[in-house]
Amino acid sequence: MIKFYDLVPSPDSVRYFSPNPWKTRMDLLHKGVQFETIPVTLIDVRRDLATRSKQPNITVPAIELPNGEFIYDSFRIAEWLETAYPDQPSLFTGDGRTTNESSSEQITLGKNYARMIDLGLGASKPEWAVWFDLFFPLLDQLMAKGEVQDYFRSDARLGPQGYQKLMALDRQELIRRAKINLQPFLQILRERPNEYFQGKYPGQVDYVLFGRYAYCRMLDSKLAKEIWQDQGEEIAQWIDKLSNAYDGHALKIFQSFE
Repeated sequence: MIKFYDLVPSPDSVRYFSPNPWKTRMDLLHKGVQFETIPVTLIDVRRDLATRSKQPNITVPAIELPNGEFIYDSFRIAEWLETAYPDQPSLFTGDGRTTNESSSEQITLGKNYARMIDLGLGASKPEWAVWFDLFFPLLDQLMAKGEVQDYFRSDARLGPQGYQKLMALDRQELIRRAKINLQPFLQILRERPNEYFQGKYPGQVDYVLFGRYAYCRMLDSKLAKEIWQDQGEEIAQWIDKLSNAYDGHALKIFQSFE
């Protein structure tokens, strides 16, 4: 069985907060892949996981194959899944057809679309645009005291005086910006009733965006509702469908912290 490494704030936690592993979690479910979730902290990634994988720059999400091979980076994992499970629905077409049934041009176009949305939202960098800034204080409180929290706050990770700058930001202004950030996506759903961002079926673009929502939901469910569901019924319905997808996998995780 594939081992899926997901980020948690402390060794005794299963609060899967990071948006990037959420993409991979949904990708694995989309492709019908059985997996075991292995929680890791920021220090675990830099030490144990780097040593075991023999990849000093490894990040999460990461998966470990039964043969011991490691693959990391959410987009790289998505591409691997697309190739490894060609008889399952494609992650990039949005029409429900398998990878084998889809043209290479259609898949490439879908990949470019997903990549553009991902990069526009901040991709895998610590500076996840407004989302990281807004929830930084909440996440800081959850980080395990000692090495984990020290590294989370460090200039090496956040840049010179990064911690102080993030803590000094105006939270109400960040909430306003987050709501504005969602307006183009709300408009797309209004123009395409009962569809997903990828198409008639969910795909990588949906999982990129859902990863941002899951990040918010895992840290503050009330604020997540204000920023996401309260923007319009279209986004609320889209969240509900993905939360309940795959036997309610995401919803079960959300509800375990509420």
